Amino acid sequence: MSREGSRASWHFEFEKGLVQILHDHMHEKFRSQNGWKSEGWNSIVKKFNEQFPSTRYTKVQIQEKEKELKASYRALRDVRRNSGEGWNETLCTINATALVWRNRPA
Repeated sequence: MSREGSRASWHFEFEKGLVQILHDHMHEKFRSQNGWKSEGWNSIVKKFNEQFPSTRYTKVQIQEKEKELKASYRALRDVRRNSGEGWNETLCTINATALVWRNRPA
């Protein structure tokens, strides 16, 4: 399997680093209305691989992780908005009743 199509192995430190790099690139030079410009992705990949030289992740691998992180963010955001659920700022966890947890999709 080519490196471009292989799955990257992510852990918290890599995810946190990527989120910070994405945040640092929130500038019109790197973004359009619909997402990251090609120049932005190239810069993000370069910065990520400089910060974590053992990884050498491809643009596709980093794009896939960015999509996954956005989906997780949206799911947490939606849970926080639902009535009956809440967010524990201290523990960074969702507060919900046992019934809500039993009825969650798998």
